[in-house]
Parts: sequence; structure tokens; C-alpha cells
Amino acid sequence: MNTLESLKSVPDHVPADIVVDYDIYDLPDSEIDPQLAWRCFFGKGPLVYCWKNGGHWVPTEAKTIAKFYRDTDNFSSSKVLIPQPDTDAMLPIQADPPEHSQYRANVQVLLTPERVANLESSIRQLAIDLIEDFRYKGECNFVADFALKFPLIIFLRMMALPIDDRDSLREIIERFNYNPDLAVKIEAHEELNVYLETWLQRKIYNPDDGAVSHLTRCTVNGRPYTRVEMLSTFMLLLQAGLDTVAMMLSFIAIHLAKHPEDRKFIRENDDRMLDIIQELMRRYAGPNMSRVLANDYVHEGVLMKKGEMIILPATLYNLDETLAENPEVVDFNREVRHITLGTGPHTCAGALLARKEITIFLQEFLGRIPDFELDPDRPVVMRAAPQNNVSSLWLKWMPPQRATQ
Repeated sequence: MNTLESLKSVPDHVPADIVVDYDIYDLPDSEIDPQLAWRCFFGKGPLVYCWKNGGHWVPTEAKTIAKFYRDTDNFSSSKVLIPQPDTDAMLPIQADPPEHSQYRANVQVLLTPERVANLESSIRQLAIDLIEDFRYKGECNFVADFALKFPLIIFLRMMALPIDDRDSLREIIERFNYNPDLAVKIEAHEELNVYLETWLQRKIYNPDDGAVSHLTRCTVNGRPYTRVEMLSTFMLLLQAGLDTVAMMLSFIAIHLAKHPEDRKFIRENDDRMLDIIQELMRRYAGPNMSRVLANDYVHEGVLMKKGEMIILPATLYNLDETLAENPEVVDFNREVRHITLGTGPHTCAGALLARKEITIFLQEFLGRIPDFELDPDRPVVMRAAPQNNVSSLWLKWMPPQRATQ
């Protein structure tokens, strides 16, 4: 790696022997296994520097990744994307303690155990309805027919927003999350802002029981939210609800299509569902969040400077061999440690809802389509990225006979 472009992009304080020539939006072999593709960063030490996408650091060891996640004094959440567009911060994820706890509490109230439990029957019925739409066809594009519908509809119902908006919203969010071009990200962000502003205005004058109306009544430090705070929280909820779980479901479906023994284990061990979900989430992490250095910081002799970006890959943490023997293998009997949904104060507020959605998916999908496989004529389309992504996943099975009257 000695191109003129790269030499100009690497800061002088970065040791040449830890510079790598990888692009987190285009990692090698990511079309084969996006999670394992992140292992390309192994081998040059506990900390490496990528010169692409504006330049950023990558810690490669689990203990370091976890340490940086929890060190909110030195690793600020004010920037969480690489590259980071110059837009209003999304709350609470882009707030640091102590302000973060107040913003988070206003979101957490929407996702309490009681509220999630009250949603279970409607979530289960939605899963059943979606599966029954394609069960007798003997095939489906899992991403389009289930993964992008199931959590999106749940989210839009919680927000009291139109279900029919899901396709257009998903397309905008894909541009914002997966395109490394800053101009594209900013354009997508502006489109989302127009949508959110429209609905926020409607909910202010015509409140209902949905989460958007809840945001219009939130306070912080004893004062009402500003319009910017309402919008930025709305933006975060929208992105989280339309992306993270959909990708998690898709990676799990790929695994189960390849491993009939795991499908059988899940069907026969419903009482171990939490262990099952934790192991699947460990192996198939989706989001890999970023931070910005709040101060100059030295790690094992390497200087990182204030203002520099760093990505903290949950994927690498979860696949660290010091935490799990043969980490690329799914083993429902292992003691699981993962940070797929974050760690420290910024642990995902929607973790309980995400696990509920995955539980219901496993129960209802495997109960209705116990045996399925990848369609060999239509390859899976996936890639590694800050949010590991599956865009096309065709499954096939022997269609059941419809009952006759």
C-alpha cells in the first residue's frame, strides 16, 4: 500500500506498519461471509489505521473494542458514522453522558418489558400472516418478503405512521447507511428530514398514542424538547426500526438454510430460546458503530489524535478467539458473550424488542416451514459494511398441500 493518494491521507503520527488498505464498505470476500470478512484487519496488531473514507482507526482485539466502547470520556458518540455527514445529531445515540441518560430514558419508556409484552400477540399474528403469504409457493425472497416487512411494520405501527411508507423509507435509509459518498448521505438525510418534519407537525396538532406524539411531549433538563431534538430522536428511531433487525433476521435465515441440524435443535428446544438467540446474534452481528476521539489518546504506544474517527466493530469482538473457541461456528451450548447490540451506556434501547421479534420469527417460521434451503439458481447478495447487509436471499422448500374443503 504505497499509492500517492494513501500517502497523502495518512497523518504523520500514524506508524506506517499499521496502515491497511481496506475499505469498510467493500471488504474482501464480504460476498461470501460479511462477518468473517472483517477478519482482514487481524494480523497487524491491536490497532490499525485505514486511510480510506476520510481515514479512521480500527481496534482488532475484543478487550480493546469493549474498553473503547465504555470510555465515553475519550471516545465520543457525537460522530457515529464513517464518513460522518454534517447533520444534526441523532439522539440519544449521538449524546455523551451525562446528557445521554436523559435522552435515552425518553426512548426507553417506549420499550419497557411491559410494553413489549403487550405487543407480542400482534407481532406474532403479523409474522404468521407474512409467512402464510408465501408458504404455499415453495419459495420466497426472504429479505423482501419477510425481513424488510416484519420489523418495519412493527415499527411503523408503534410510531402510528402509514405502513405503505415502508418501501420508500427503506430506500432512503439504504442510501444513508450504505453509501460512503458524503453527498449521497446528506441528500438522503435531507429527504428523511422532510418526511419526519411533515409527520412531526401533524402529530403536534393531532396527537395520538404513537411514539411520534410521545416525542412531542418529552423534556430534558426540565424543559420541553426543541424541534431539532424531536426530529433527531425520530430520525434515530426510524433508522433503528427499519434496518438492524431486518438484517439480523436475514443472516439468521441464511445460517438456518445451511444447517438443518440447527433448525431441528431450535424446534425441539423452545425453552432454550434465549441461549439460541444470543449465539446467533453473536455469530451474525450487524451494526459496527463508530466514535470520534474527544482527546489525544495513546494506546499501547500508538497516538490517536483528537477529532480522528474510530470504528468499533462488534463483529470483530464477537469473533475473537479469546472469548469463544472456534468463534465462526454456531454452538448453542457455549457461554455467549457478544456486543451485537452495543455495550456500556449506549447499549441498544430496543434490545428487548429485537429479541422478541427474533424469537417469534424462529417459532413461527420453523413451525410452518421446518425444512428449507438456499436457492442455488439465485445466489445470496450480501456484503460487509458498518451495517453488515443482505440485499437478496432466495429460499426454497417443498410446498405443503393446501387443505381441501
